[in-house]
Amino acid sequence: MYPVVVSDLDGTLLNKQHELSPRTRDVICRLSEKGIKFIFATGRHYQDVEQIRAQLGVDMYLITSNGARVHNPQGEMIIQHDITPELVHPLLALRKPFEDKVHTNVYKGEQWMVEVEHEDLHAFSKESGFTYHLADFDSVDTSAIQKVFFVAESHADLLPLSDQARELYGDQLYMTYSLPECFEIMAPGVCKGTALEEVLKLKGYGLQDAIAFGDGMNDVEMLSMVGNGVVMGNADPALVNSLLGYERIGHCDDHAVAEYLARLYSL
Repeated sequence: MYPVVVSDLDGTLLNKQHELSPRTRDVICRLSEKGIKFIFATGRHYQDVEQIRAQLGVDMYLITSNGARVHNPQGEMIIQHDITPELVHPLLALRKPFEDKVHTNVYKGEQWMVEVEHEDLHAFSKESGFTYHLADFDSVDTSAIQKVFFVAESHADLLPLSDQARELYGDQLYMTYSLPECFEIMAPGVCKGTALEEVLKLKGYGLQDAIAFGDGMNDVEMLSMVGNGVVMGNADPALVNSLLGYERIGHCDDHAVAEYLARLYSL
């Protein structure tokens, strides 16, 4: 039995409407009552995820911005990895040739910043109420930026930008896709897996003591490092191909993680 459960949010613990189902809420609370430690590990911003955690009323560590930030159950930031300030403006300049197809986002400190309104992104705020505000990226202060990410209608629309970013800065930054339509850039060495390893050490656990669930390429390190990595039925095909032979479960719309955990822990 694993004493620690770790889960991604969008496409994994949350349904396609970016909501926690009543069944999922119930299972997380019952696991907590049994003494099982639950950890959210997500690309989302801490301010966003903390609102979801608070609604559950369960104390937990939160791994956010793909591991660029970690907060303890008291809300104290214990891990902080920022993009080198000198690289921020060159990264943001990559958007210029693709602005008609690519929407640029920045997580800076406690803020989510965009240059142009994007109504589709409001769906991600439904559960928490955390949302973006407008900023001028050409003059933005480059300190304390944990993540730059680009969103497009299709993976094909993102490929020219992501290929260019990897060619220019691939050895200086960590880059991944959280969705085929969302390309994300963090400081080097940042990923959910390394952040989780640090958290588990604090609690006297090893990676073998955790079971983890995910659906995107930003989950690949975490799933491959833990005692049991479980892939969602609705996962990005690239993740499935990267983790051939790993256990797969149902769809996030069917609260598959909750049902799996209820069986595993006899809830």
